[in-house]
Amino acid sequence: MHHRHLLAGLFSLTLTVTASSQDALPPIRTFLDLEAYASQLAQKPYEAPTMKLDPFFEGLKYDGHRQIRFKPDKAYFNAVADSYQVEFFHPGWMFKKPVNFFQIDDGQPTAVPFNKDLFDYGQSTPPEGATYPTGYSGLRLLAPNSMRNQRFEFLVFQGASYFRAVTSKLGWGLSARGLAINTVGGEPEEFPDFTYFWFIKPKAGDKVFQFYALLNGTSVCGAYQFEVSPGETTVMRISGSLFLRRPVKLLGLAPFSSMFWYGENSHPKPMDFRPEVHDSDGLLIEQASGPMIWRPLDNGKELRHSVFSIEGVKGFGLQERDRDFKNFEDLEARYHDRTAVWVEPIEGFGRGKLHLIEIPTGEETWDNVVSMWEPDVLPTAKEPLRFAYNLKWLREKEHELAKVTSSRWGEGVATTEIPNDYVFVVDFTKGKPAANKAADWLPEVQVNIQGDAKIIDKRVMLNPETGGWRAFFKLDIPPATKLLEVTCDLLDDKQPLSERWDYQWRR
Repeated sequence: MHHRHLLAGLFSLTLTVTASSQDALPPIRTFLDLEAYASQLAQKPYEAPTMKLDPFFEGLKYDGHRQIRFKPDKAYFNAVADSYQVEFFHPGWMFKKPVNFFQIDDGQPTAVPFNKDLFDYGQSTPPEGATYPTGYSGLRLLAPNSMRNQRFEFLVFQGASYFRAVTSKLGWGLSARGLAINTVGGEPEEFPDFTYFWFIKPKAGDKVFQFYALLNGTSVCGAYQFEVSPGETTVMRISGSLFLRRPVKLLGLAPFSSMFWYGENSHPKPMDFRPEVHDSDGLLIEQASGPMIWRPLDNGKELRHSVFSIEGVKGFGLQERDRDFKNFEDLEARYHDRTAVWVEPIEGFGRGKLHLIEIPTGEETWDNVVSMWEPDVLPTAKEPLRFAYNLKWLREKEHELAKVTSSRWGEGVATTEIPNDYVFVVDFTKGKPAANKAADWLPEVQVNIQGDAKIIDKRVMLNPETGGWRAFFKLDIPPATKLLEVTCDLLDDKQPLSERWDYQWRR
């Protein structure tokens, strides 16, 4: 099944073409130059773009835009032996905003002009007299050939501030963004754009590729630095400085967009041949103090907005933990081979909140899950928010605690005594107790509820099919109860042995 992998916006997206009529761009040689320029721009009103694409490119649909392919032998930096290479995307269809590129060689920036000869237009041949765009709409980055003895596309930037990466063994899935603004909260959502990129010209054998980017929008201007390295885990070091032209309702660092249509915990399931359809199935949160939290994703009738107030966050990320093909049965989309992400904060993530937004959807075409970090202290036009984090695209975040592997619930057997019986079954991997235990030793299970419901039964058993533990508990949920927050922990002598299963149940 085809999944349109890049969400242009949660609720809306302005598709005008970016052009700057503000002060001429100064030479950008270092990140400090870019930070200074972003600070200057932030103290001036934002000027909306006015340029338009030629009607031919403006009117391209999905199939027509796909016909336009970058010529592989024209890749930027392909003359550098065993080096990273850059290919560009042509504006059209959803991606109508030309972006400007530069390369920095020995400290000197040089513009990378648009060149139509870099593309094979296939059956989308422009008519005589067509005006070509002033820039490209995005880029893809290829790893050195020595990594897999072939061309390996691992990173794509296209559309507003969206970007995605893969590993050497996992395919495309969820998307990241440079910044999220007013995703929820009542104010119109904004989608600032990466309008300029500067590549540091790579040398043969370089392990890391570096580039800068300017983020510009109605309320914000920012300078970004990226250092990327692909592999079985693709690692990005992202750092930057943000300046606000005006106050915003919500500013989200390290935002991600993913898709969850249905999983083993979804009721009712669509009439689809596949048991599950999702790019991610949970949000993992690691705190400096406090439990490690696993929040399973779900898709209900109403928008869900969960907020985790955290004083010291060590890491977080949307995960695709289910890797069993039999749980998806999709040979085309291969949801069991999608990347997970993990954010390791370095700077700018002190006191704040982690948001998880789950938007109802009836299909797999659009991303409907968003996560982001909201810092408590916001920047101004003169006082920046400086931030840095490692972003890892990987199979799964590893840790020592017992991990949640599946979350299921359903109606129990109603009786006169318990007319509203609901059963919850949570599978964990087998954790590591503090001391040697007997082979049949079982941890203690602790269940807590926020909302009107009663715990009828709870227990833990060995799961011989998985080699792990299964937590089982029953709740009496009155018909009037529409929402519950439920947690489940496995304990060893009162100490955490597992992740905290943190679930939002809705009728």
